[in-house]
Amino acid sequence: MPLGRFSRVSALAAVACLPSVLAFQPGSDYGYYKTTNLYNCTGSFKTSNVTVPNSADTLPQIQPLSTSGWEQWDFFSHGTFPIILRWTQGDQTQCNASPAVGKIDVAILNVNGTNVRSTVTGPLTYQSGDVNEISIGTQSFKWDSAAQWFNVTLRVDGYTLVLNTFSAMLDSFHPDVGYYNGLLSTVGDPGVYGSVPVPRGHSAGYLATPDHQNISLDALTTLRHTFSQKALPPYINKYSSAVAWGYSTSFYDSHIFYQIQESNGTVHDAAYLGRALPVPGSTNTFESTSVTYAVTDDTALYQLAVNPAKGTINATLPGCSATNNISWAFNLVTASSLANFTDLGGGVTKYYSLNGSTSGPFNGSVKTGFVAGVFQLYEAPTDQSS
Repeated sequence: MPLGRFSRVSALAAVACLPSVLAFQPGSDYGYYKTTNLYNCTGSFKTSNVTVPNSADTLPQIQPLSTSGWEQWDFFSHGTFPIILRWTQGDQTQCNASPAVGKIDVAILNVNGTNVRSTVTGPLTYQSGDVNEISIGTQSFKWDSAAQWFNVTLRVDGYTLVLNTFSAMLDSFHPDVGYYNGLLSTVGDPGVYGSVPVPRGHSAGYLATPDHQNISLDALTTLRHTFSQKALPPYINKYSSAVAWGYSTSFYDSHIFYQIQESNGTVHDAAYLGRALPVPGSTNTFESTSVTYAVTDDTALYQLAVNPAKGTINATLPGCSATNNISWAFNLVTASSLANFTDLGGGVTKYYSLNGSTSGPFNGSVKTGFVAGVFQLYEAPTDQSS
């Protein structure tokens, strides 16, 4: 198969929501043909064929002046308060929604007993350069061109939120259905794309309240980026993703997965596992980071079981001789519902906090740790039009 970007054609391209050509952001890695999945249980590789240190991948890939398409940036902070911010342009449940329609949904939970929920609408704008930024009004997300830090600023309903994260986006996990970088599905033209900048370390900042309190914040944060030039419902029933951080006294293990359920019954699983070793006594400076697994649609390397009825998620990845054949396991519980965001067309994205445990090899023996994170589930409207 030839290298380079691609245009996927299928029978579903003839549905009512006709896509236009998807033009990726200059310098981004989406759409490139990749090689095999990464199996690296020794942890010796710093990057992989499906993780890329590219800040351009977080910029809008759907141009705000396009005639169709949608894009979302889901930001989650787990720490002093659970915080969910979702920047959106367009609407994934409406084929005629214009990307120029921007919206940020806000949920900050249990601030002195109050749940802060708000929505701000307006055009989404962005800039690229030494400092990259997406914003809707005064709600901004900024990061540097080397992808080593990001800052979030939010002003809504009398609250001001500022979060600063360093050494946070050293690489991004890109699923690669069909071995195309960032591709999440095989149905539709030009397909659904996504990535998750891999979290490193802690965020620090403050939340200023309407009654003039300044509350210090300390948290782990993550960002998920998903987009398509076509409305989602005609070929996706639901999709879910999760980011979980497991911490032993010696290391952080980060586990990310996407699960996509297509209307033809096909299910795609993509998973990332990485390890970061902190400098002794530090929680935000790492002496070593490595990628252990980055796989898509490979049941020999990744087993995922999501049980919505029981609220459990179990995932395993095998070990090898270098780890005394000790495998990795994540046993997660979707503890509480954090927020629901509803699209204009009726699609619902639900966010849940994750708790549980993880086990994995370290220096030839099994280590266990606690797990925290976020699980999000999108469900298309029941009455989908094609």
